[in-house]
Amino acid sequence: MAAVTVNSNTPMSAAQAVGEFLQSQGDLIKVAGFRKKLEEKASIDTRLKSGVKDQLDATREGLRKLFSTRTHIQSIKDEMQVVDSLCSDPKNSISTFDQISRVSIYG
Repeated sequence: MAAVTVNSNTPMSAAQAVGEFLQSQGDLIKVAGFRKKLEEKASIDTRLKSGVKDQLDATREGLRKLFSTRTHIQSIKDEMQVVDSLCSDPKNSISTFDQISRVSIYG
């Protein structure tokens, strides 16, 4: 049985805790209210767990999208570097560049 601490540092069993809580007949009336509080707490705990799970799922999905985006951006960057290197010096890619250059100067 799990140990429970009530109003002191001495651990007690659940049965002892219930015994401390229900010392008189009037205390039986408290049971309904206590049960309602426990049910509300359980409901809140369930909603919190669900909310945390949803947040974790959303975070994982966001991270997955970020990593995918980073990969795409790197791919685009690599392609842009290839285009830049091809466009930076037309003499290397156009075999007749000298002829075109002479015609454009004299034309």
